Amino acid sequence: MFQYKGLKKAIVAGMVLALSASLCEAEIPVDRSIQPVQLSVNTKYYWDGDKDGDLLWSSKTLVSVVGSEKGKGISGLQDSLWQYCKDVNKKHKDIREGILDAAKQEKALRKEYQPYVFYPFEHCTDVYIRRADTVATSLLEFSHTYEGGVHGMYGVRGRNFDSRSGKELSLTDVFTDTNVLIGAIEAQLRRDYPKATFMEEGSTLMEDMVSRMVLDEVISWSLDPCGATFYFNPYVIGCYAEGIFNATILYDDYPGLFKEKYASMPASYCMELYPYLPVRTGFADGSSTVVEVGGTDSGVRVVAGGQTLVDSGFKGEARPVLVSLADGRRYLYVDAVEEGEQFERTRVYDISNGAPVTVPFKNWLSRRENVPANYKRANFDKNKKMEKNFYIMSDPDDFFMTAFNEETGETYKEVFKIGADGIPEQLIR
Repeated sequence: MFQYKGLKKAIVAGMVLALSASLCEAEIPVDRSIQPVQLSVNTKYYWDGDKDGDLLWSSKTLVSVVGSEKGKGISGLQDSLWQYCKDVNKKHKDIREGILDAAKQEKALRKEYQPYVFYPFEHCTDVYIRRADTVATSLLEFSHTYEGGVHGMYGVRGRNFDSRSGKELSLTDVFTDTNVLIGAIEAQLRRDYPKATFMEEGSTLMEDMVSRMVLDEVISWSLDPCGATFYFNPYVIGCYAEGIFNATILYDDYPGLFKEKYASMPASYCMELYPYLPVRTGFADGSSTVVEVGGTDSGVRVVAGGQTLVDSGFKGEARPVLVSLADGRRYLYVDAVEEGEQFERTRVYDISNGAPVTVPFKNWLSRRENVPANYKRANFDKNKKMEKNFYIMSDPDDFFMTAFNEETGETYKEVFKIGADGIPEQLIR
């Protein structure tokens, strides 16, 4: 058995090397007929409590197509997203009721001891759009749950759809060889995380888990514009402190690994990034880079080309999107909350030459849709339902933003494109 297992690994490794070796000979597959699909993400927040205070903080996140998108042939996707939202509503209702009951019981037990401390339970979600075009749409679901104890649990899950049929894609729909896929994921994890605990001598945890999760089709993955990324949540192949591991397999890494239908990237693309997680991505000219964006106490932290930029004055949660243009320009559009404010404002960073550079502009713009008029004076009651809606960039030449008129104090919605210097430029129609 040991000899067979070793032989099998050697064969798979040889196949992986053979496919990888063709990288220098293969051109990046670019399909200029792929059209973007405009989506929006809507997160609704809830606060449940009693006369003594909060018991549960929760949220649910819905995804929908903006407009009819007629002529793009994506009625299948629209139907699937409608069902997706229906399922999310039911799931949130069930989870909310269950965790709220548990919170009440936990608080009652703690009240028996004086003084007592009770921290509200949590179940929070979000969705990042990894890809949205007429070939495929990929959602990366995030959830965090806290039900007492030292820390909560969080993780991500990919949901991938064929945009025309609406079918949710399996690994076998996209990849040609399961064994080569396993070898490719393992090889990328070793390259990206040489100091991880799964690299300790004698450990086979990573190899065993990757193989089992791929074969059982329980691995979390997203179909990106330039390949696919596989995610391993805390405790799957490492300790909690190591966080989420991910491995990106680009089209040009293994040209024969992706089935033809899903083996081409758009000439230009937008891809949302999960904050704090380094992600490898590729471009039409054959180059690739690792990008990471997150919010810190010092400001928005942007990593690209091996260089780090901290944009001070912007704190809290960041919602980043990577933009790759057919002419070679690359930007990060990041929505984050400016210090002293309540609503996200868009910041732009140029990574065309590798290292991130801030692109300054004066206008107040945001990809968040539900910014109220006179937003600087707006307050919200946390005991009421709250919503956070974002227009998700998919087309660099046509995307929605919320603008603010300094003279009137009013906000308004307009359509923009990325200008020559990376600054959002309003479209005149």
